[in-house]
Amino acid sequence: MPSFFDLPVWVGLPLFVLAVVGVSSLLVLLLRGWVRRASAGRGEWDRILSYAVGAYGIIYGVTLGLIAAGAYGNFALVNSVVVQESSAVAVLYRDAGFMSEPAASDLKGALIAYTNAVITEDWPLQEQRIAPEATDEYVTGIQRAIAEFQPANDSDVVAKSQAIGAFNTFVTDRRERISLTHLSLPWMLWIVIGVGALLNAVLLALIEVKDLRIHLLMSGLISTFLAILVYSIAGFDHVYSGPIAVTPEHFRDLLTGLFAQAP
Repeated sequence: MPSFFDLPVWVGLPLFVLAVVGVSSLLVLLLRGWVRRASAGRGEWDRILSYAVGAYGIIYGVTLGLIAAGAYGNFALVNSVVVQESSAVAVLYRDAGFMSEPAASDLKGALIAYTNAVITEDWPLQEQRIAPEATDEYVTGIQRAIAEFQPANDSDVVAKSQAIGAFNTFVTDRRERISLTHLSLPWMLWIVIGVGALLNAVLLALIEVKDLRIHLLMSGLISTFLAILVYSIAGFDHVYSGPIAVTPEHFRDLLTGLFAQAP
């Protein structure tokens, strides 16, 4: 059975929210009788609980916010690296236009083959959190196309020099994309998130509210926001997979844009 985070957002998010709200509501119902007995005749119950809820809310809220910012930062980093790599491919393709034939066609063909391979071979593996290696041969093909180009004049010398510089940048960006395949939050932070969410539900259930409907409504609203936040963190965590993921769209744009318009 797929997890909430392997489903489309419009399916996974409502299911996750319902699950979290359901657990929170269940705790309210289970602890309601005990809370009434424990708080009977004790005026300090609400006062002490308000201090605890207030302090915990600040600590957990700030912690969750920082974790969410870190998860989104990872997502933004990977997306930036993918943009840089696709841009490096575009620069190489443009540089090929300054080279004489047949080197120009060889380099352009190698770049098109590499771009297709990134979409069809690299990305499916990265979605499974597996660092891809299959496209190494395509990189070798690009390198060979540049290396075998023999300059016939000063213009060719400049073109080859520019192509070598662009190739070095491309290789660096590619290695960075692949190295970020396993980028995710440390498991310890997920323990913090999970335990924190459970303690939040318990504290909400310990509040003494005479009207059960109001208690369930209050607990449900807070739990809904918490569930959306945790779902967002999980979605940003594994940047190549899940409902919120970096896609090979920038490489597809090369195929339908630059490569098609400047063959």
